[in-house]
Parts: sequence; C-alpha cells; structure tokens
Amino acid sequence: MTLKKILLISLLAMIVLAACATPTAEAPKPTVAPPTAPAAPATSAPTAVAATAAPAQKTKITFWYALSGAQGKVVEDMAAKFNQTSKTTQVEVIFQGSYADIAQKLTAAITAKTVPDVAQMGGAPTLGESGAIVPVADLVSDADKKDIFDGFWDYNKFNGKVVSMPFNNSTPMLYYNKDLFTAAGLDPNKPPTTWDELVTAAKALTKDTNGDGKPDQWGFNTHTDTHWYLSAMIMQNGGKILSDDGKKVIYNSPEGIEALQFWGDLVTKNKVMPPNQHAQAGADFTTGKLGMIMRSSSFLATVEKDAKFKVGVAILPGKKIKSVPIGGASLLVFKTTPERQKAAWEFVQWMTNAENSLSLFIQTNYVPIRKSVAGLPAVKDFIAKSPNSEVLIKQLEFASAIPIFFELGNSDEQLRKAVEKVELGSGTAKDALDVAASVINKALGVP
Repeated sequence: MTLKKILLISLLAMIVLAACATPTAEAPKPTVAPPTAPAAPATSAPTAVAATAAPAQKTKITFWYALSGAQGKVVEDMAAKFNQTSKTTQVEVIFQGSYADIAQKLTAAITAKTVPDVAQMGGAPTLGESGAIVPVADLVSDADKKDIFDGFWDYNKFNGKVVSMPFNNSTPMLYYNKDLFTAAGLDPNKPPTTWDELVTAAKALTKDTNGDGKPDQWGFNTHTDTHWYLSAMIMQNGGKILSDDGKKVIYNSPEGIEALQFWGDLVTKNKVMPPNQHAQAGADFTTGKLGMIMRSSSFLATVEKDAKFKVGVAILPGKKIKSVPIGGASLLVFKTTPERQKAAWEFVQWMTNAENSLSLFIQTNYVPIRKSVAGLPAVKDFIAKSPNSEVLIKQLEFASAIPIFFELGNSDEQLRKAVEKVELGSGTAKDALDVAASVINKALGVP
C-alpha cells in the first residue's frame, strides 16, 4: 500500500474519532516538521519538555501527541513524571495538532525518514502496512495481553495483528435525566437495558407540555455522530459492519436492516425522537428538554457540569447482545535504532500501566484500558465522588471494535445518510442500507 493511500485511510478514520474525543480548548497547529528532525512546537502550543538536561547515560526519544487544552496538559504531566522516574530514558514531548494533523505529519515523516520514536494517533492501525512501525504484538507481554480488555486489542489490529497500543479511548453511553424519569413515573435508578425498554421509557418521557399538539419534551435522541450509534445497534442485533475477510461492508444484512428500522420507528412510529435534530440534542438534554441521549463517555464531566438536574448514565441498551464500540487514539512505536526502540517501549509501557490508565480516566474520562484498574484503591475513592464513572468501567466488559478499513470514513457518511433517510421518511431501512453498501462496496472494488 502506498503512503498516499495510508494517509487517506488515516484521514478518513478521523471522521469516526473526532466524535469520540473529549471536548478541549482549541490549540494552535504547529508547522510540519522539516526533513532533518521533528520540529519544536509552536510557542503558543502546549508543550512539556524536561526542565533539566537529560543525563548523558539516558537515551533521548521524541513523543508526538494530539490532545490540546486540559487533556493535553494531562499527557504532558504524565511524560514529565516519566522523565523524573526513568533512569534510562528521557522523552521530549511535541504537540502536533489534531488527530488529522498528526496523521498527515506522520505520513510525511515516514517519507522523509524523520519519524518520532512514539506517537499518539487516531486510527493508528492504518499505519500497519507502512513498514515504519514496530508491531506492538512483537513487544507486549502475556500479562498485558490478559490485563487489557479484548475489545481494545481488536481496535488496534491490522490484518489480524495488533500493531498499536491502546491509550486514550472512549465509548458511547446512554445519559438520562433522573428528574424527568421521576416526573414520568419511571424509576430513576433503573435505566433501560433493552431496546424495548428504551421505547417504553422514551414514550413516558415524551410530553406536550404546552398543549399545542407537538412534543416540546422528547424522550430520546442521539448526538450528531449517528453512524457510531447505528453501528452499535447493528452489532447489538448480531450484525457486522465488515465481512470476515475484510473485503466488503455487510451492514445491509437482515440484522442491520432491523436495527435501522428500529431507529426509524423511534421517529415515525413511536414518535419519541425528533427527526434529524441531532445537532441540538446535546443542548436539549442539558436544558431539560430531552429525557435520554446517546453520546460519548468522554463528555461525562461536561454534561454533569452543564446540567441543572440529576444526571444518570447507563450502558447502551442491547438486543441480542450488548455491544459498546470503541473510539479514540493509540500509541505507535516507530522503527529507529534498537536502543531507541527499547526506550520507546519503556515509555509506552509506563504511559499505559494501570496507575496511569486510572489517572487518565480520573482526569479526562477516557476509559481505563486495563481490567486491573478496577481493583486499585483510588478507583473506589473516585467513584465515591463521581458515582456515574463506575458505569464507564462496567461497560468495558462489552467493549467492541468497528474494523478500520480504507473506506471507513465514506462508509460512516453513508450510514449517516441512511439514518437521515429513515428519519425523514424518504426511504425504507432496506433501501437506505442497500444504497450505502452499494456505494462503499463499489469503492472497495467488489460487487
């Protein structure tokens, strides 16, 4: 695969990942690194470079990252602490802009042979065929394989092999207004766990409070990344996004059609979700005009801060199974020298150990990737202060991965169009998904 094609895959994958990122303050984007060496960050961009010169015996490595604002500061602080504790490695931390920015810069760096030692990247497995990275499967221990949830390993595979290390990840979840649940005669401590229960609760929550014949309080809606939630429903219903051989999309299966039909019925039959009003769903929820919303787990702290009511959260309601698709970014180790690769892996192991996975979770709401985090004493203290956070840990049992493939970004766009068609009544679920699958499979070169 050419580097140009790899870049296209990476940029398309960003469409999925942007919806899963925690909201942060916008940071200036640094310029592309020159061929001779990775560039220092722009002065206005967040950076964390060691305050003192590295001891002569330490191996110096570079780390490119893509989180800004408060989340970027957390990553910087983690790296600074590593520099203080490691006796063998000194890491220079360089902010490189958004996920899309860093994907482009990494591709340019591979061409120029000026790669960093470690990089944070959304859609990291897309570099699996570049020849420039050290596959994590060749580095990771059996203990780490068992401790990290299987869904995160699946999310980091390319052609069946784990090539990148899980790092900052989020999942979709169901947020609900406990006060509206109580007012509607629903138990605020028993959110819906199945599709049927979701409909029942949404009907009770949908109200025409001013008597004009139109609902001004809706029972359910989703955030704008509708493809993410539809993909979850397809998998919950036993369907798949991609064929096992990775050659074509198959979400127009009976299971996929049933999932989209259920979605459409929420609007046209059950009348509990407003048609094509996802852009305002977040505001509707925090202002008390919406009973339930599907949104990324990374927004938990924001929602709790903005809402003037008791916020509840729950694992996505399931059908045949429960499935919670993963979003977010991973860490890549690049081929350099044996000494630097060893140092890079030391840094990656440290950034993703149980204590740091917990720290990232507490400070950013990115979900912990390790099973062992649940047993750490600090978890109980944090959950006592933020009870809703416990759901973020419990749902990881059901974490799943949407396969990353060349047309993923276009596929997500087609799924969003399919959702819009059924919500507006301009097409059936079958027709909408058949069109989506036909467009993508044609682009993939298969019937």
